[in-house]
Amino acid sequence: MSKHSSIYQRKLWESFIVPSLILILVCIVGILGFILIDKYSFLEAIYMVVVTLTTVGFRPVKEMSNAGMIFDMTFVLVGIVLVIVVIGRALEFIVSGEFVNVRRKRRMEKIIERIKDHYIICGFGRVGHQIAKDFDNGGVPYVVIDSKPETQHELEGKVPYLIGDITSDEVLEQAGIMRAKGLIACADSDTSNVYVTLSARTMNLNLFIISRAADIATETKLKKAGANRVISPYFIAGNRMASLAVRPIAVEFLDTVMKSENVELELEEYLINDGSRIVGKTLEELEIKQKTGAMILAVKQSSGKFNLQPGAKTTINNGDVMVALGTSEQLEKLREMAEGS
Repeated sequence: MSKHSSIYQRKLWESFIVPSLILILVCIVGILGFILIDKYSFLEAIYMVVVTLTTVGFRPVKEMSNAGMIFDMTFVLVGIVLVIVVIGRALEFIVSGEFVNVRRKRRMEKIIERIKDHYIICGFGRVGHQIAKDFDNGGVPYVVIDSKPETQHELEGKVPYLIGDITSDEVLEQAGIMRAKGLIACADSDTSNVYVTLSARTMNLNLFIISRAADIATETKLKKAGANRVISPYFIAGNRMASLAVRPIAVEFLDTVMKSENVELELEEYLINDGSRIVGKTLEELEIKQKTGAMILAVKQSSGKFNLQPGAKTTINNGDVMVALGTSEQLEKLREMAEGS
């Protein structure tokens, strides 16, 4: 049972079910009391319980004894108080919005339960927003975890999300960390990123984790915690500004190729498995450029070594990763070629 489901059931139990069960028990006692004290029939006893609790003012079905009248007065006082409590608790639970919030969270949990091979974005600040935007553009499935309540209003009905502590194992589990492809720890706090990285790595040893580090000294801690890659926004920004100052045309070219709305070029990577028909063949034999239009920029060999200038005689082996540049249509053709058997 999920956390939100248990919260919903507990609140429902405390606010409505328990008082209702007590009211039902009082009604049973009332029915038995009318039957035993004044010898009412079962139907007459039910009638007396209903008219007493609803205070409609109907007369008793027959004369009551002194003991019956004392019992009826006691019953009406206890019963009406319980009716007021039950109605009040139910209205409070619904009007307060807790009922709607818990149901909304449960509905979101069901959506997340159907997602797999996704990414988990931990922290939805400026960096998290940009990651989500790029994922949306690329059609990459993801789940957002953030502690800010306003994130719920921003993402409701748009993308899967969870509001909670990003370092919580329970929240990470609800986000489907065991089915996830990767996790991005991009909170504003380095401490939070270290904790979420450590928790995520402990829960899923195969998860690809990318962590943000504001302080360069945190990079080592994040790698020790289990991050595969550590990104420092300040370092990247400084490096980019220096490149713009020294090589403005080269940087402008890369921006035009990778970010321009008028140029639809994308970078993609392809892991070559043993069953692929391109295993053991050279780039010259494959004729990738001629058949797909995509360009192979680099090949990361299964040993971990990069071939940054793959030539015609470069052989593609099992476990290699090809990095290619092309339009979405060209890259899709290359994917079919790489995955074909």
